[in-house]
Amino acid sequence: MAAVTRDDVEWVGGDGALGEIFCLTFIKQVDEAEALSRLGALPDTLCRRTLQEAHEAYDSYESGYAELAFALDLGTWTVLIEPDGFQGSLIELLTALSRGTEAVSVQRHDYADHGFGYAVDGTLVTKFEPTWPDRRWGAEPDRLLEQMRAAGLDPDVEDDHVSGAYVKALLLAGLITGTVPHPDALAGELLSAEVEPWFSAASPPLSHGPTDPEMTAALRAAPPHLLRAVAARETTRLATVLNLEDTPGLTEAIAAAERGEPVTVSPDSELGAHVRSWLRRSRQAGRSLNDPSARSEMSDDERNTAFMLGWFADALNAALWPEPHAAARAALRPLTQGPPPLHDPVQEATVLRVLRGEPNPK
Repeated sequence: MAAVTRDDVEWVGGDGALGEIFCLTFIKQVDEAEALSRLGALPDTLCRRTLQEAHEAYDSYESGYAELAFALDLGTWTVLIEPDGFQGSLIELLTALSRGTEAVSVQRHDYADHGFGYAVDGTLVTKFEPTWPDRRWGAEPDRLLEQMRAAGLDPDVEDDHVSGAYVKALLLAGLITGTVPHPDALAGELLSAEVEPWFSAASPPLSHGPTDPEMTAALRAAPPHLLRAVAARETTRLATVLNLEDTPGLTEAIAAAERGEPVTVSPDSELGAHVRSWLRRSRQAGRSLNDPSARSEMSDDERNTAFMLGWFADALNAALWPEPHAAARAALRPLTQGPPPLHDPVQEATVLRVLRGEPNPK
């Protein structure tokens, strides 16, 4: 196989086929359908589409501002292509994609940060913003130094700001994988699906959770059964506040998670359909604020309600996560950081006492 060169990646620069925002994630020895599934593909949306269809869906209120991903077989590796997207660049998803294999992610975002990440079997090896390659983190941040220098991402140069960094990041990915997609392969229809990471195997976001030192310490010290109980009871409280407690399958799923049993909610289940609806509505609420043609589609009350559905969906996802500490931390986020009426200082104090094993005051 010929080595990947700068000429093989120049097409992503400027106003190339993928535009100003995209994510390319390479997964080794995983086929197209499985790669999409790992990203949280909704099975009933799986079909062949063009990139233009993805751009149109992403900008459409009626489509729920759907995020689509495409999969392209490159031989040993499959690349996931997210026009306008970034999911594969997130630590939680990248590490989930890499379980049992390897995954490499390249993110271009002209209005935020570019990104590069490499994970192996569920562990983040190295991650950095290619514009500043000297600022890296992960289990082995220096593992790729030789390839980084070959790609033009030398962290030891005096000028630590790299221009056109995402092009060089794609070259780095090519040096690792031995392959990159050719722009001609993106011109037609590719296997694709709407993706909803809620249904992936990614852990709750590492950044989600209480910031109060007392609550953080109590979470760290509490035994697993208490952590699961707090996550379950707080999610149940939120369901009651939002009048969602009668959602089919919800009570059973939360109870099973509290008992420490594995819980999987499929996108085509009754509960899964409700989750999809909540997430879609929350996405419409947020994205329509910057969409002049759709801003009036929701009243202020409808938008606030939709936002709270998104908070609840995130808390439920956390409560069902099998690792109790991460589950409790993320499930408590609406209580400690959410909007009224989800944020409740009195209930927060009660949770803190429960985690510490203290009796409730009379």
